[in-house]
Amino acid sequence: MQRPQQVITPVAPVQFKRIRDGATVFADFGADAYGNLQINIPPPVAATTLAIRLGEKLDATGAIDRRPYGSVNYRWLTLVTQPNRTVYQIDIPPKPRHSNPQAVHMPPQIGEVTVFRYAEIDNAPANLNAEALHQLWVHTAFDDNNSFFRSSNDTLNAVWDLCKHTIKATTAFGVYVDGERERIPYEADSYINQLSHMAVDANPEVARYTFEHMLKNPTWPTEWSLHMPMIAAFDYMFTGDIKLTSDNYEALKKKLLMDKARGDGLIRAPGIVDWPAGERDGFNDGDQQNQSGPEINTVVNAFYYHALLEMATVAKAAGRIGDALLFKSRAKAVYNAFNAAFFDRTRGIYIDGEGSTHASLHANMFPLAFDLVPRGYQSQVADFVQSRGMGCSVYAAQYLLEALYKAGRDEYALELMTSHSDRSWWHMIELGSTMTLEAWDVKYKPNLTWNHAWGAAPANIISRYILGVRPLKPGFEKILIAPQPGSLEELHGKVPTMKGPVLVKFQPGVLEIDIPEGTTARVLIPYKLAKSQQYPPQLSINGIKESAKAESGCIVVDEVGPGKSRFEF
Repeated sequence: MQRPQQVITPVAPVQFKRIRDGATVFADFGADAYGNLQINIPPPVAATTLAIRLGEKLDATGAIDRRPYGSVNYRWLTLVTQPNRTVYQIDIPPKPRHSNPQAVHMPPQIGEVTVFRYAEIDNAPANLNAEALHQLWVHTAFDDNNSFFRSSNDTLNAVWDLCKHTIKATTAFGVYVDGERERIPYEADSYINQLSHMAVDANPEVARYTFEHMLKNPTWPTEWSLHMPMIAAFDYMFTGDIKLTSDNYEALKKKLLMDKARGDGLIRAPGIVDWPAGERDGFNDGDQQNQSGPEINTVVNAFYYHALLEMATVAKAAGRIGDALLFKSRAKAVYNAFNAAFFDRTRGIYIDGEGSTHASLHANMFPLAFDLVPRGYQSQVADFVQSRGMGCSVYAAQYLLEALYKAGRDEYALELMTSHSDRSWWHMIELGSTMTLEAWDVKYKPNLTWNHAWGAAPANIISRYILGVRPLKPGFEKILIAPQPGSLEELHGKVPTMKGPVLVKFQPGVLEIDIPEGTTARVLIPYKLAKSQQYPPQLSINGIKESAKAESGCIVVDEVGPGKSRFEF
């Protein structure tokens, strides 16, 4: 598979001024992006040397921070002008760390890039103006009109904008990378990137190319290997195309790590659990770096169970029926052994692993997210998960939020996504970043970057759970629309699918949807959203009163046809 084609979008400054008594030009391009700086110097051009600074962060004086903390990007460069030349791009030398064989490099026709929002030019000619400067933003093909979201909560709207821009901006290499510090594709990062990319633009090419790249260039954490079947299954459900799995089936099958299973089905392997290590909520031994024990542990086996089921789905679609039955059988054995080994019935929660008495957030949110918790205990486990707050990293927040929405804790999940604490997406915005951070704050990860898409979970959580749009059949042939607005009074969104966009609009007592041709929808409306708590619930569809079906606390309308539908309840 060829790397997806990259494009260059020139971006004009949103602010341009002269500082330091006019000796220096300052430009703000409005958002952080990978690219280069283009300078068009009006003639006459004198031969001189310009000192150029590019950066992501400002200091307390409002100038580019020349000593930013962590791995926040800053570059000092020079440009020699020539009398007969007016248009220039900066020669950006690669960083030493990017010579790592695992790092992704730009193709020659694009050239080296750096990530920046701000530019300063010393010794700038007096006739240099705002029209002379452009940020040459590199990204893959992206249709901004494929998605939108607005709600009655301004913080959530800002978080959506932050995450959507992050997803577009981090396609710069045509492959998902883990940020500017390393520029390496990692499996877990790429899965979250894929979920959020498909939530804002229906283009699976970057995810597919990244998947094949990672099959040949794997990374080290146990759970990262188990993310590979998850990536393949999401691609199949989103697109309806099984080719990615079929073309790579045997290599993908090995990612399940079934050779590590013991007699009862559980696998024996330490796990990364969360990253950095301090975000593990005391899992087993909070001082352990890299991968953490015990060898038979809850987090790894939760991923193993989920990966087996995902692999069963794609194996069946690829015609590997025997394997599909095997994976389902293994998953059933893991489910039983998992709950026998890790569930503390006295406390009603999961411990971190065999030989442990400690119960971390992670040991409970992953089973809840992956449907491992027996029905009678889901409320207790959800209570425990909720009691731990945002006790995990920006990476694991993906699964924390999924667990909460699956458990019907949409109001609390919304609280986390709209929090203004230092462990929130709003905090990233407050710091001045326009892309999601690698960690909640530099105090939690001293070498953090300001351009890491594994922190962009709200993009897919908003589309898949708040708007509630998910595929029930591969390729969105049948669509689930199950909004969970929590305390939001209004929401309006557009979710891309391979069949066309799905529009969802909600306000108290009214849900409006518009689904594309060639699809049907199953609509679930929680009772608590109805104006009246009368049972059975009253329902009107397109102005006609209907007998409402009820299921698991929801009004259910099945086989809704394409086009616009209005539900009043």
